[in-house]
Amino acid sequence: MGKALYFAGLAVILAMLILGVRTTAAQTPKQGGGYLTGSVYGFDMYDELIPLEWVSVTAANANYKFVTSTGSGGAYEMFLPLGAYNLTVNTPGYKPYSRSIFVGEGSATSINVYLYESGIPVPEFPTQAVSLIIAFAVAAALLTKVRKHKR
Repeated sequence: MGKALYFAGLAVILAMLILGVRTTAAQTPKQGGGYLTGSVYGFDMYDELIPLEWVSVTAANANYKFVTSTGSGGAYEMFLPLGAYNLTVNTPGYKPYSRSIFVGEGSATSINVYLYESGIPVPEFPTQAVSLIIAFAVAAALLTKVRKHKR
C-alpha cells in the first residue's frame, strides 16, 4: 500500500510538470526575440544614488505587455519577442521613466534607469488618520491619569 501511494504521488507530480511545461510552451510566442536587462537607481534623502528594489518595469506594445519588478541591487530582466516596445519604470516617490526600445532577433540589451524624486510625499497612512491618532492618544493619556488619580 505504501509503495503504491508513493508511485501514485510521483505520477501526479510528473503529470503536473509535463502539463505545466506544455502550458508554458503554448503561451510563449513562436517568433524570436531578445533579452532585456538592467538596473534601476534613484536618489535617497541624502542625494546619494542607490539601487531601488520592488520597482515596476513594464515593456508594452499593441500585442504584448510584460511586467516585472526589480530585485536585489535594483536589477531587472525579461525576455521580449521581436518588436518595438514602450519601456516604463514606475515607483512611488519618483518621477516615472519612459522610452521606446526595439528588440531584435537574438539581441541582448542593457538599459540602466535613473529615477528622480517626484516631490510628492509617499503616504504611509491617510492624512485624516493623524487627527484620530492624536485624539486617541490624548484620550488614552487622560484615562490613564484619571484611573491613577482615583486610586
